[in-house]
Amino acid sequence: MKILNEPIKVMAVFSTDGKMEPVKFRIEDKVVRIEKILKIYEENIVGNNRIVFVCLHNGKDVFELKYEGDSNTWFLFKS
Repeated sequence: MKILNEPIKVMAVFSTDGKMEPVKFRIEDKVVRIEKILKIYEENIVGNNRIVFVCLHNGKDVFELKYEGDSNTWFLFKS
């Protein structure tokens, strides 16, 4: 996996209890559909609160998406 940490466009589903779940995201001109979310956790680095989603695509490709609540921005952190 390589670290990218670049902002991306994400389509997410929000449930009535306030939880969010990414469904797909766009990297360059490619749309990546998320098959399964392997892990969800929160991190706080230097005052930046982020929700981290470790996601599976095509049964083998693992991506790490981060949602920053302060700026409402999604990042593709690892690919």
